[in-house]
Amino acid sequence: MGQKVKINVKERYTDGEIDLSMSDLDEVPVKEIALLKKTVSLDLSNNRLINLPINFSTLTNLTKLDLSKNEITELPEDFGALSKLTYLDLYRNKLQHLPLSFGQLTGLKFLDLKDNPLVPAIAKVAGPCLDTKGCHQCAKDIVTFYKRLQSEVNTEMEIRNKARQKQLEINRQKKLEEKKKVKKEKQKAKKENTEKLIKNNTEKISKKEPKKNKTPQKKKQKKISIGSLIFWLIIILFFVVWVLTSIQHPWVDPLISTLNLYFENLLSKIPPEYRPYGISCINSVKVLQVYTRNITLKAIEFVNTDKNIQEFFNRIKESYYKLTEASVTSK
Repeated sequence: MGQKVKINVKERYTDGEIDLSMSDLDEVPVKEIALLKKTVSLDLSNNRLINLPINFSTLTNLTKLDLSKNEITELPEDFGALSKLTYLDLYRNKLQHLPLSFGQLTGLKFLDLKDNPLVPAIAKVAGPCLDTKGCHQCAKDIVTFYKRLQSEVNTEMEIRNKARQKQLEINRQKKLEEKKKVKKEKQKAKKENTEKLIKNNTEKISKKEPKKNKTPQKKKQKKISIGSLIFWLIIILFFVVWVLTSIQHPWVDPLISTLNLYFENLLSKIPPEYRPYGISCINSVKVLQVYTRNITLKAIEFVNTDKNIQEFFNRIKESYYKLTEASVTSK
């Protein structure tokens, strides 16, 4: 292949016309042409063009365009943006189809499509175009054909969109109905289970009622009182342990060490995103222990310094000693 010849487009410009015919071009210099904004006529005939660049349709000031005697196989989809075209020569190319936007070329008065391998439907509309009158008729018929085709496509697209929207709405309604149905079934099952439990409990109670007497009631009361006692003992024990751990009494050092190890293991097992909450909880417990410790130490200090309390404890000691002496003497 020979070296690519660089064309000076400005030198080919004369009174709004650019003649780039027979320039051995295989691509259109759209950017250079666009700089000459007053260009209304462009001759690109007798070159080696296979297709037009995507930005070719930006040359919207063109009224005359000659693309004859090239090897163009297709035109850009937005070719109809060249709406000012009145003359278009596509003689002897390799076009089989024309873009749908051709219907926008409403000002087109001349169109030559001879010697193109057009599909039969388009070739029939284009006609023979043997003279100027035939090319005028070709332009009119092709633009009308593509306008109608565009309208039909738009109508079909609109129908499809409406059908799609309708189907989407039907699907949405079905999903809503299915959700409602599942919800009702769950509520019904829950209600049936509740009624079944109530019925079973009622039957059990009714079976047990004839066998009731005073003795089971006493046992129940005893169980309740023992349960309450155990509950309060646990509360008191928890309070004592809490206070002892707060003031860091030597008795509970092993327990504190065990708890620290337990919390460290627990934190290591918590997922990373929840770990800050665990640390925050532990810190809150530590703060509460500090408060408890301060209150306890103040209470101990108060007991050790208050004279009335000291006298009260001394009287208790004296009473204890007297009772001890009396029990020893009686023996």
